[in-house]
Amino acid sequence: MQQHEILNKRNLLMIITYIFSAIVFAVVITSQLLKHQPAFLIVCVASSLLLVAFYYVKLPPKTLQIIIIVCWHLLAFLFNFQSVSIITFYAFLYIIAILTIYRSSLILTINIILILLEIFILYKLSFFSFSLFNSQDHFLFFSFLIVICIVSIGQSFFIKHIWMKLEKNAIDRENYLNSKHAYLNLFFEQANDAIAVFDLEDRVIAVNPAFEKLYGWSKEEAIGRILPLIPPENEEESRQRKVDLMLGKKYHLHETTDMRKDGTFFDAQISLSPIISPHGEIIGSSVISRDISYIKETENLILQSEKLKLVGELAAGVAHEIRNPMTVISGYVQMMNEDSDSPYYEYTKLIQNETERIELILSEFLVLSKPQANQYAPINLAEALSEVVQFLQYEFHSKAISLKIINEFLNITILGNKNQLKQVFINLFKNAI
Repeated sequence: MQQHEILNKRNLLMIITYIFSAIVFAVVITSQLLKHQPAFLIVCVASSLLLVAFYYVKLPPKTLQIIIIVCWHLLAFLFNFQSVSIITFYAFLYIIAILTIYRSSLILTINIILILLEIFILYKLSFFSFSLFNSQDHFLFFSFLIVICIVSIGQSFFIKHIWMKLEKNAIDRENYLNSKHAYLNLFFEQANDAIAVFDLEDRVIAVNPAFEKLYGWSKEEAIGRILPLIPPENEEESRQRKVDLMLGKKYHLHETTDMRKDGTFFDAQISLSPIISPHGEIIGSSVISRDISYIKETENLILQSEKLKLVGELAAGVAHEIRNPMTVISGYVQMMNEDSDSPYYEYTKLIQNETERIELILSEFLVLSKPQANQYAPINLAEALSEVVQFLQYEFHSKAISLKIINEFLNITILGNKNQLKQVFINLFKNAI
């Protein structure tokens, strides 16, 4: 394909040169410097139009090359046919020089043979008698012919060798660039991070599939548009980043908030870079972004964990401080509760139960700092409820509240934590009060 393109361009140059030469030959003929033949002018015009037509109908380059060479020989032959002389024969030398553009020793050799044949035909048709050595003009012409043929053939071999070497280098370079471009394209298309390229007006030039997935804009929707990727409250920050980019500054792993097509926000980590042309001018910008919402969530969980740890340490300290006076209270209550005949026995028994419950609550505070497995045991629901009612009896009385328990299931037993269950009942009663 590349060879055809090169040959096509050479054919175009040959056609332009042919038209120019035909005009020059026609002017020489019509200026009465040589014998005038209208047929020659017709051939000049017709052949020029024919070559232009063949080029624009995209005739195969090889075929067009042969037609161009034939037209050149026809033009030179008819030019000499007007008036054969050693001066007009120099048109053949001109053809040899012109056709060296094809860089083909085979074509050049065939042209030289055809020119010698045409000179012989003209010599025979014109009855023009000359010898190689009968005049200085003849000697100079044939000397030039020999020199031009030798130089042209040598030049064809030399230039063809250089051209093939340059062509090979160009092909290797093109293959390398194509391979490099292919790898870059694979990286762009398969990257996990969202990548977008913008012009100086912030219009999208290119996006990769990860960008479409992250921001919700398809490639067809995005290219050529200014997308609303920045939340309104961050527009001032975005404008400042744009100013910095125009000054050549880069942003690496900058954390901000971006907006998707559906209007939802997400925590983003972006890297911004200006795109600089080979001349050192900033012609656009690129952005690589990723969703770091899960990282932020993890950071929040770690922070909450640290807070809970601190609360646990505080709870442990408070529990230890409360336990000391509670130990004294519990000891005296137990002493008071040893006399079952005391009129306050029922109350001291209740106080003892509740101090034990306070001890359990303090133990649960300690669990915050040192988590333990829950201890489950059989619980009689009616008994637990009765103990809570007895504990809150004074509060009911002080609020003038009358409480009546109706329970049809007196012997229901469940497996659980009695202290935590009683706390649930207490909370329910207090809310009701």
